[in-house]
Amino acid sequence: MNAHKQCSVIGLERSEIEWVRLLVKLLRHADPLAPELARQALEYVETVADAAAAGRETRPAAQL
Repeated sequence: MNAHKQCSVIGLERSEIEWVRLLVKLLRHADPLAPELARQALEYVETVADAAAAGRETRPAAQL
């Protein structure tokens, strides 16, 4: 039996799985600074993703 159970996440690429695992490890870390740092990193990523999405929404549609 496989030790790792599979879990599919919509929008998550295969190459990103290790980053998600690393963030989960940091969030569970015993040192209280590690989870806080991971939380701040996630907030930063969310802010950048929101800004990128807003930029795509304000661009005019491509003319064919």
